[in-house]
This record gives sequence, structure tokens and C-alpha cells, in this order.
Amino acid sequence: MMETVAHTWDLSQALGHPLPLDQELGEYALQWAQQALTADRRGEGVPFGPVRSAPQDADAYGRLAAWLGRAL
Repeated sequence: MMETVAHTWDLSQALGHPLPLDQELGEYALQWAQQALTADRRGEGVPFGPVRSAPQDADAYGRLAAWLGRAL
């Protein structure tokens, strides 16, 4: 589920945000990611980069992307 939500954000970014994203689903995926992908579970062999800062006004998807190491 987290991967699908994260890739939905990726596609939305690439397409210029043509449709609104479900923020409740984004919050759920973010909570799950924060529990499952702690700092000690990152590094070599893990497909997620270090946690990045999200802007103050970032929505749930932006915060999820930052938690997964994506640049905003």
C-alpha cells in the first residue's frame, strides 16, 4: 500500500497534479512508513534514501515522499 501511495505521488508530480490525492490515505501510508522504515532500517541494500525535510506546508503525500528520501 505504501508503495502504491508513494508512486501515485510520483505520477501526480510528473503530470502537474491533475487530480487531488486522498489525504487520509496519504496520512495512513505516512504513519505506516514512519513505523516500518526507521533510521536504523536505511542504508546499503535498502531502496529508500535518508529522510529529507518536507516544507512546512507539505501535504501528507509530500511528507511521505520526504520520509522515503525523495526530493521535493
